[in-house]
Amino acid sequence: MYDKQYYKTWYEKTKPQRHVWQRAYYQKNKAHLLQMHKDWAKKNVDQGGSVWRKYGRWSRIRNPNIDKEYYAQHREEILLKKKIYYRKKVGLMYKPLPDSLTIAPSGINGLGLFAEEDMEQGTNLGMSHLKIGDTIFRTPLGGFINHSNDPNCVKAELRMTNEDTKGNAYKYKKWNLITSKDIKGGEELTIRYTFYNV
Repeated sequence: MYDKQYYKTWYEKTKPQRHVWQRAYYQKNKAHLLQMHKDWAKKNVDQGGSVWRKYGRWSRIRNPNIDKEYYAQHREEILLKKKIYYRKKVGLMYKPLPDSLTIAPSGINGLGLFAEEDMEQGTNLGMSHLKIGDTIFRTPLGGFINHSNDPNCVKAELRMTNEDTKGNAYKYKKWNLITSKDIKGGEELTIRYTFYNV
C-alpha cells in the first residue's frame, strides 16, 4: 500500500544523491541529450518560434537559440501567419468568395463560378449585387457568375432602409445569391441575367 509520509521522507532524504546521479548522467550523455532536444524542438515549434512541450507540467518551454534560428529562417512566413490570424480574429479578413466556391474557365463564357463541394437547394452564398441610388455594384459572386436560361441559382432582393431614424436616413438594395437546385461539386453556378441584356 502506498505510504505518502514514507515516500515524502525518502524523497527528501535522497534528494542530494539523486541530483548527483542526474548530473553524472547528464555529463556522460550530454552530446546525445542536446542533439535529442534539438531534433525534438525542431518538430514542435509554433508560429512565433516557441518550443511547445506536448507532455509535462508546463504548457510550454522556450529555447532561445532555436527560437532565434527558426524565426530568422521563417520570418516572413511567421509575420504573414500572425497577420492573417489576427485579421481573422477581429473579423477583418476579406473573403471574396465562400470556401465552397472557386473561379475557373467556363464553357459558357470566359470564367465562371464553380462549386467545390455539393450544395443543397436553398443555400445562401452571400451578396452578389448592391444598388445605391442608380448605380449597381457587383461583388465577385455577381461578377463571375454566368447567364443561363436554365439556371441553378436565383437572386433574392433585400431592401435596406432606416426611414424611422431622422437625420440618418439611408436606402439601398442588395441581392443575395441562393441556389435553386441541388448542386454537385465541380458544377458551374448560373443565373438568369436581369440587369443586363444577353
